[in-house]
Amino acid sequence: MKKRAPKTVGASKLAPKAAEAAAIAARARRRQVQTPAASARALETATARLASRRQRDILPGKIETRRLVLRAPIRGDVPNLVRLADNRNIWAVLSRLPSPYTRADAVAFVEIFAQRADERAYAITLDGQFIGVVGFTYFQDGEPPELGYWLGEPYWGKGYMSEAVKALLDAAFATRQYPRIKSRALAGNAASLNVLEKAGFKRVREGTGESGTLKGQPMIFLLVEQPRWM
Repeated sequence: MKKRAPKTVGASKLAPKAAEAAAIAARARRRQVQTPAASARALETATARLASRRQRDILPGKIETRRLVLRAPIRGDVPNLVRLADNRNIWAVLSRLPSPYTRADAVAFVEIFAQRADERAYAITLDGQFIGVVGFTYFQDGEPPELGYWLGEPYWGKGYMSEAVKALLDAAFATRQYPRIKSRALAGNAASLNVLEKAGFKRVREGTGESGTLKGQPMIFLLVEQPRWM
C-alpha cells in the first residue's frame, strides 16, 4: 500500500495570510502610538478626573446646621426615602428620579448611586430622620460641579432646603476647591429658583432640559462663585 505524501501549502497561499496578519499588527501599533493632540486630551481628561475626585473627597462627612444634619445616606434611610420620593410632585421637577419610586430604587441610591466617584450625595436629616437629599454631581470636562437637591413634600415651606443648600455651599467654599458651582431649575419652579438665588446663585442663561423628565422643558441655568472674602 502506497503512503500518501503529506500535503504542503505553497508559498503563494501563505502570502495573503501573512500579509493580513502583518496589516493587523501594524494597525495595532498605530493605535498604541498617540499623537501629541491625543496625548494632551488624555492628560487633560485625567487631570479633570483627579480634580473632581479631590473636590468630592475633601468635603466633610457630616455638616450640621441649627436644625439639620447632612450626612451620607444609609440603609436605615430607605423606608423614609421610599415614602417621600414616591411623589409625582417631586418627580415632575427632577430629571432622573424614577416613578413609581420603589424600595429597590432606594437601596440602589444608597448603595450604588451615592457611592459613585462623580456624585457626592448628602441625606438631609431632621431630628435623626431622613427628609431629603442635597449634593453635587461632578464632571470630567472642566465644567463646575452641579448642585442638586430635593425635599420631601411634608417639609416644604419651612426653610429647610435653603438651610441645607447654604450649609453645603459654605462647606464647599471653605475647602477653596470650589471656585464655581452651577445649578438649574425649571423656569416655572419659583420655589427652587428662590432657594438658589437666596444662596447667591445668579441666572446665566435660559434653555431647555436635555434628558429625563425635564427634556424639552424651559429651564433656568444658574452659577455661583466663591466669595472673594473666603
